[in-house]
This record gives sequence, C-alpha cells and structure tokens, in this order.
Amino acid sequence: MGVPKERLQSTFFDVPFIAKELFADTRNRYRLFREHILPQLRAKREQLNALYCLDNGRPAIDPVVACGVSMLQFMEKAVDRKAEENVRLHLGWKYALDLEVDYNGFDHSSLRNFRDRLLEGGAERIGFDALLDGLRATGLVKRRCKQRLDSTHVLGSVAKMSRLELVRETLRLVLEWLDGMKDVRKRLPGYDGLREKYVESDIPWHRVSLETLSEKFVEAGRDALLLICWARQQPRTLCEDDRVLLLERVFLEQYELSAEGSERRKVEGSGVVKNPHDPDVQWAAKNLAATKQWEGYKVQIAETVADEPAAKENAEVTDQFVVEVVTTQAITSDLAGMKAVLESEQAHGQPMPIALHVDAAYVTDDTLAEAQKEGLELIGPARPCGNAPGNGFGAEQFDVSNANRRAVCPAGHESRQCSLINDAHKAAAYFRYEWASLCDDCPLREQCTKSRKGRRILAVGVHHDLLQQRRRQMQTQAYQQLMRHRNGIEGTISEFARAGGRRTRYRSLAKTRLANYFQAAAVNANRWIRLIQWQRNENMVEMIA
Repeated sequence: MGVPKERLQSTFFDVPFIAKELFADTRNRYRLFREHILPQLRAKREQLNALYCLDNGRPAIDPVVACGVSMLQFMEKAVDRKAEENVRLHLGWKYALDLEVDYNGFDHSSLRNFRDRLLEGGAERIGFDALLDGLRATGLVKRRCKQRLDSTHVLGSVAKMSRLELVRETLRLVLEWLDGMKDVRKRLPGYDGLREKYVESDIPWHRVSLETLSEKFVEAGRDALLLICWARQQPRTLCEDDRVLLLERVFLEQYELSAEGSERRKVEGSGVVKNPHDPDVQWAAKNLAATKQWEGYKVQIAETVADEPAAKENAEVTDQFVVEVVTTQAITSDLAGMKAVLESEQAHGQPMPIALHVDAAYVTDDTLAEAQKEGLELIGPARPCGNAPGNGFGAEQFDVSNANRRAVCPAGHESRQCSLINDAHKAAAYFRYEWASLCDDCPLREQCTKSRKGRRILAVGVHHDLLQQRRRQMQTQAYQQLMRHRNGIEGTISEFARAGGRRTRYRSLAKTRLANYFQAAAVNANRWIRLIQWQRNENMVEMIA
C-alpha cells in the first residue's frame, strides 16, 4: 500500500470548527488528547510512513490516524468494530484525531492490517515511545530517575484444554488443512477414517468413562505418530509446514516412544503447548505454593517514582508514568524479566535508573552484586534463607563474612575451615564453611544439625555478604519506610488489568507484546490527561478565590 498524502490545511468541515463550543472546556479529555497526545503521534509520521511504499499501490489510511485510533480504543476498551463506529459517528473521537465531520472512516479490518504492519516493521512500540517522548519533553519523566518494577500475569485468548483435547484438536487442524489438497490427501492411507474420527466426530465427552478417555488418548497418539511418519516422506513444503511441525511438537511433549509404540508421558514438561491455536501460551504458577496458576503470558511493568506525589488529596491523579513494559513467556522468571527490562530501557533511550524498588522475587545475592556493579540501588526485601535439609538454623542466623573467609555460628563459634567450591554441574560457585570438632561439644548441636557426623556445614553464595547486609537493613525503620515506595506499582498493575490488560486480545506472543505496548501507552495517556485536568482545575479554583 502507498503512503497517503498528509492533510496540511484545516477546512470549514473540521469538527474543531463546526463543533467548537462542544469542546470549549479546556479540561475536556478529547481536547487534551488533540492538544497533547496527537502531536506526539504526528512526530512519528516519518517512522510510520517508512512502513508503507512511497508511491506504490492504493493509498492506505493515514498511519497517524490509525495509530491515534489504536490509542483511543485501548484507552476506552473498544474493540475494532466499535473503534470503526466511533471514528464515523463519535464527535469526540473526530475532534481528538482532527478529522472532518463527514469523514467516513474505514473498515475495521484496516486496524488489524495496521497492527500487522507494525509487527512486520518492528515498530510495535511506536505509540508507547511517542507518549514517552512527550512526557520527557514536558519534564514529567526524567532521563534518569527512580523506578519501581513488578510483574503480573496475562491470560491467553484461548480456551483451556485437557491433554486429550489438545492432541485431538492438533490432529483436526492438520486434517482440515489437508482437505484443501486433494492430490496430497489421496496418498495418505486411511485419510477418511482419520477425518471421521477427528474432524467429523461429535463425542459427548462428559459422558465418557475415564477408562475410555485413556484409550482415546493412546489411540490419538498412535494416529498422530502415523501422520507424522507419513508427512516426513512427503515433499519439504508439506513436512515443514507449521501445522505438521506443531503436531510433532505436541506429540513429543505428550508421548514417549517405547518398544510397544507411543505411551502417555506421566508428567508434562515445562513450557509445553497448551492450545494449538496459540502455541505460545504456557502454564505457569506465581509462587512455589502454586496458589496462582494461569495459562498465558507474563508482563513486567516499570514506572517512575517521585519522592512526593503530584496530588495527595486525589488518588486518581499521579505524575508517575510507565517507562517500560516487557512481555515474556509465562515461565520466564522475574530475575530474567528484570534484566530484560533494564536492557530494553537502555536500548530505547532510557538510562539505567538511580534506584529500583522491587519485591522479594527480584532480590538475590547475585542481583544485588550486579546492581552494585552497575551503580543501581536495588531496593527490596530479601527472602529468608530457610533451613537446609536436616538443619535447624538457617543461613541468616549465621554471621558470615566471605570477604574475610569467616563465619560465626549461633553459638558464637568461628568457623575452622572455608572452601570456595566451583560447581561445574550447576555452573555456580559458593563458599562452604565448617566448624569441625567445635560442633562435638556444642550445646546447640541438636538444634543446628541432624547430620550423621553431628557437624554443621554451611554453604552460601559468593555474594552472600550483600544479602546478609540487606536482611539487617530490613530491620531498621528507615529502610522499612524506603520500601513503601514500591507499593504504588500495585495500583499501576490494577489499572493495567482493569483497562483490559489481564487477558490478551490477540493470539501469539508477538501480538500480545504489541497489545501491551498500546495498553501501557493508554495508561500513560489517561494519567497525563487526568494530571492536566487536575492542574487546570486547581488553577481555576485559585482564580475564583
């Protein structure tokens, strides 16, 4: 598609001219969008135009308008069809986007095509960056600032499936694809029988016994293996098709081969396919107790932190804005997520923050050491060590100094031996402290260790000193007060979820990432508008007084 011509001159048919009085209030949200947000999107016109052909094909809709519509639909939780309707009939949207009153809009599929073009051109965060550039220009987001970070889950836009449903549905997708290739399916032995079982079948599964379900699972595995073996003997264009490769992946994740054929795997591995309609969706649990489980993705959200809020008396007004949002697979750890956030910020012009407020999931001895090396103050609670198997006292009850190669046990005895162990199997290094014969007559031996020799051995990480220092800081009133700055991120995650971020609108990790960038941009846009409304309202009150 070709780049449309930019409309450089206003006309008498523009909404700002015809319906000027409707938007006379300087606190109107659509007026503020037009005055503050639309100029930031227009500043990205050159980048948006680069996604289109300069002089080839029919003109597309104005990419700035498409970007503005996408922003508004995330701000107001409008689906594509509703957004299409609003562009044609909603005066507020026409005013915000600086359109003529008789602008007929476009088909809703153009928004999907625009998002696909953003993904193909690697410009999925262009709307988010446009808002950030405007916030930096006004001084609301500083180049180097304090931040807080947390993660939340995003549900996939697919139904939950049992393992049997997963295999059968994957088989159905492959067989339906073969329906359109008459010459190819003739070469598949038993094609009609397979189609009858997996495409035309209408089994009332809620009435089927567990024994029958188990038999159906084994049968589906046998049929999947036959189909895979047949596909591998076909031309490359068929055997390397995404549907066939997905069937192979599902089979290997759900079955294991034996002398008798395919057998059900007792336990699913990590990161397996949960629904063939979106293979990127994964099962994950939020904590070790697995009290919060979901199938979908995970998103890391970082926002700025100020020492003093903009408006203490108005909880809805804030001058803190989202500076980074990173969407990852559901099983990605928070430690890897934090690293991805910091790398993404620096790659997109946001320097390393001065301080980063986090929860205990992000604080380890290694992350504290890395933060110290990078000049970053990592503020957050450290988890308790817990008791090692067979031991009564956890590592936090020992006074350890790796720098001096010494450790003092709860009974006050200093260690006799210190060894630096490089574990090649775990690719990690740690210090091991031993008290040898000092444990023999120790009155706390029964509480300290249950080992056969009756002697305690303590293993701690190379940077355990930093972790120990953090645990001591946590006991002070000043540090407890400092950690309260993290609490605001919970409100941001709540706002992100209530605006539609809890469940993705689209399928695949790439499209979910794009949606989350627009979702975060919508959060920033709404906060910017509310802040300006509050400031102008305060000015009006002062003028009246």
